[in-house]
Amino acid sequence: MPTVESLDKLPSMSKVDATRSIWLRLSRLPAIPLLAFGIVLGLALLAITAPVLAPYPPTQHNLAERLRPPAWVARGSPEHLLGTDLYGRDVLSRVLHGARVSLSVAVATIIVAGLIGGIIGLVAGYFGGIYDAVLMRLVDAFLAVPAVLIAIVIASTFGPSFENVVFVISLFYWPRYARQIRGETLSIKERDFVQLARVAGCSPLQILVTHILPNLAPSLTVLASLQVGSAIVLEATLSFLGVGIPPPQPAWGVMIEDGRGMVVSAWWISFFPGLAIAVTVLAFNLMGDWVRDRLDPKLQGL
Repeated sequence: MPTVESLDKLPSMSKVDATRSIWLRLSRLPAIPLLAFGIVLGLALLAITAPVLAPYPPTQHNLAERLRPPAWVARGSPEHLLGTDLYGRDVLSRVLHGARVSLSVAVATIIVAGLIGGIIGLVAGYFGGIYDAVLMRLVDAFLAVPAVLIAIVIASTFGPSFENVVFVISLFYWPRYARQIRGETLSIKERDFVQLARVAGCSPLQILVTHILPNLAPSLTVLASLQVGSAIVLEATLSFLGVGIPPPQPAWGVMIEDGRGMVVSAWWISFFPGLAIAVTVLAFNLMGDWVRDRLDPKLQGL
């Protein structure tokens, strides 16, 4: 492993490569994936048990307790550990319930986008020809447009709701699955076991479901784990702009927008949901990198 002195003598590009190599080795330490998995598991448990753990209903107003700071700050109250917002709603309760919203949107988006993109990728890669040409041009068209801008337009047209957020995010995530699955299907369909299945008289549907799809499971797992974080960020962005999860539902993006105009005087309103987003996305990205390193044979030698 290069020392700090040797890095200073390397060209700029070598420093980048060395830094990336060091990060890859650090990410493979047992503590890193264990910490990431622990955070993800903890978030899932908090989301499931939010109605039990939350001290107050997330939409309950109490104007007498409005803008109460966290418990360890002057004027804070142990009844509201993370403080309250402009309407006296408990921030801790809203953060816990916000985990349910964010994780639900992310999981639903990954499932919908994976199904659509997986089917299109399988068809394009296996049958080729006109199917491949048409479907891949459709994928290129979706990848060429600015996703956030178009998502805002579509979400504004249909209105804010949980279902519309899942639809909008899935609309721009399925091409990534389609391109990945199509490329691997092109390689897998030329292998001997697929050729033998054709000779044995298996139908294209049988070959796709029985022989090709199981071999795509590692790639689908890696791609899904890496997309969860970006789906959470996009959902928070749409909610922050008012075209995602409609208030007063306790979405993290909605909570950040609620405190946007009071960052100096009531910093806790935006800080804690923002911290929840950062920790969640970092944990999923670390977990996704670890899964990719374990399932991608090309990276085993790094």
